[in-house]
Amino acid sequence: MRLPLLIFLFVWAVSLKAQVNLVPNPSFEEKDTCPITNGAIFLAEPWTSVYDGVSYFHECGANGFTAPGNKYGWENPLTGQAYIGFSEWVINSGYESQFAGVELTSPLITGKKYNVEFYVSMIDSCWYAIKNIGVYFSQNQPPTNITTLLGYEPQVKYTGTDFLDNKEGWTKIEGSFFADGGEQFMTIGNFDGHENTDTIFVSGGGEPPPGLPHYWKAAGYYIDDVSVNLDTTTGIPETEKPKLKIFPNPAGSQITIEQLSVTGNQLSVEVYDAVGRLVAQSVAQGQQTTIPLNLSQGVYLLRVKEKEEVVFWEKLIIE
Repeated sequence: MRLPLLIFLFVWAVSLKAQVNLVPNPSFEEKDTCPITNGAIFLAEPWTSVYDGVSYFHECGANGFTAPGNKYGWENPLTGQAYIGFSEWVINSGYESQFAGVELTSPLITGKKYNVEFYVSMIDSCWYAIKNIGVYFSQNQPPTNITTLLGYEPQVKYTGTDFLDNKEGWTKIEGSFFADGGEQFMTIGNFDGHENTDTIFVSGGGEPPPGLPHYWKAAGYYIDDVSVNLDTTTGIPETEKPKLKIFPNPAGSQITIEQLSVTGNQLSVEVYDAVGRLVAQSVAQGQQTTIPLNLSQGVYLLRVKEKEEVVFWEKLIIE
């Protein structure tokens, strides 16, 4: 009987190791001090506001920054005693979304699949719900410039058809992606911008202060239980990778992609700069495809996808 028990314990230990969450302080329980004002996410170290002031709510807070009841409504934490909250759309077109960010405990591994999960609950006082929330992973911490942030394409996005209008309880947002490698910063928010955000009116919002009729005409959400886990059950098998040749490399104004074993499938070719921004893209089909480039000198990442899955990547040098 001892041998089966040892086997069970070994499998259990391996399973636990595979489920290590790379997000530090994932439910915002660890704090420097208790929150008493807006924009205090930095108290839940090492979380920070990438753009604008994301708020922090904790059972020990004051001045309306408590949990479960707070100045914006009421929601029980999904785990523990805390959560964060941010605004992701406001009817005034001059305002863009807030972004929460954190550095992962270790960088992501090239070609590995990662599962991403977090929970949202619509803030009671808000009158609008959206569907535009995503997570962006990058090697370096993104700049705080809103124009730059709105230029990123998050690897994981909410893809449901229903608006995120649940004010009682939590809605899970989840997805997975293959890492380019070296990503160590994650940023959560609405990357689509004001004009490209889908909204729906939700009744029962808060009463606006005198003289501020549009005060609660916004979409805001609490966030709790954020996780990023390595998926050990799925990868990109070497036998399934298309056999490709990229030349020249170093390159100048163009590159050629040669398919050594043509399957007939169309491939998506993407080039990213050092901070993870998509700077060039094209398609490849057939034996050879020449792609023009208009890039500055430097080091880039060339990524090839087939049916939305990354199947090839290579460092590209532009001289």
